[in-house]
Amino acid sequence: MGDILDEVTSLIRCKECPWYKNCVTPVQVSVEDIAQFRIAMQGTNLPEQTRSELDQIMESMAAMSQEMILQSCPVFTQRLKGGPRLAQQVKRMMQNWGNEAEPDE
Repeated sequence: MGDILDEVTSLIRCKECPWYKNCVTPVQVSVEDIAQFRIAMQGTNLPEQTRSELDQIMESMAAMSQEMILQSCPVFTQRLKGGPRLAQQVKRMMQNWGNEAEPDE
């Protein structure tokens, strides 16, 4: 019974989702996020060198996140984990991206 409720909940969440066609997006670390981190670090008793190193790490993570880290819809993630065929189809599609003419939607 729990599986049925989970699937119905997922369907409803998908149909009402404001992300529409954005199930997976790059994580965005903004300038404001980095500024807030810096403000939070000012209130600590860490040595200046440690603060500087943490600041550099934060900037590096922000740059890398644009290329490597994805934020995904919890329903999409659940479906990928629970459906090996779906995950394989997505993988195959990504591996063949651009090799075939895309059908018009």
